[in-house]
Amino acid sequence: MIIQQLQKGTTFTHQEKAIVHFILENQECILDKTAKDLASLTLTSPATINRLCKKLGYSSYHEFQLQYVGEHAQNKKNDRTKLDVTASNVELSTTVEGLYQETVRHTQEMIRKDSLNRIINRLVHSKRIDFYASDMNYSRAQGICLKLSSLGINTQVFNTYNDFYIETLSDNDSVAIIISHTGKNSVMINAAMELRRKNIYTIALTSNVNRELDLLCNESLYIYSGTYELTSLQYGVSVDYLLDVLFTCLVARKRKNIFDYD
Repeated sequence: MIIQQLQKGTTFTHQEKAIVHFILENQECILDKTAKDLASLTLTSPATINRLCKKLGYSSYHEFQLQYVGEHAQNKKNDRTKLDVTASNVELSTTVEGLYQETVRHTQEMIRKDSLNRIINRLVHSKRIDFYASDMNYSRAQGICLKLSSLGINTQVFNTYNDFYIETLSDNDSVAIIISHTGKNSVMINAAMELRRKNIYTIALTSNVNRELDLLCNESLYIYSGTYELTSLQYGVSVDYLLDVLFTCLVARKRKNIFDYD
């Protein structure tokens, strides 16, 4: 990061230090300033500006400025998702908005196109879609079940593997969706193992860090947990987003099939 480079720099000349000090004190000022403008503001020269940029590893002031603008924009996004305990309630509502946007963006970026297409194709042709989840995931799974029921899909939520129930299913028309934040939940892992033994098609909603549940299932969609104080909020948003993606895709595919039939 450029700001960190400037703060830690120890080999700058007297003139370069003047430029560095000005940038650190006016971090938004150089976003639209040319090398000539910056030289005028710091009582130096465009040549000195360019020498400083090369010392920082850039071929020119223009390359330095482009990198700086990108980093500044990213820092602004990070500021929106950082919890400030001194902020007003209205300002905190903006923080939550930023967390929602960031979480959805990161979750969407982890969706693999081919995998999602295979998942939706399998769900469209399934007579049953069952969910396996525990704790807060259980209530989230209940919510998606209500939505799927509105489409005429048979669905149910379990918090553990049910051997008697599985024996009644046909492996050709049933799908099991298993939700685990960490991918290390032993109950969910056991359910995935037993379902695979029964040749039930399984889909994991799980972490892409711990691969245990991921590797047990036919397909996976990955949950984004975030890196901030409100990681539990981001995790919940990520799960809800993935479930709503599945629901929305199913609504669209089923409506298309009706129109094609007509």
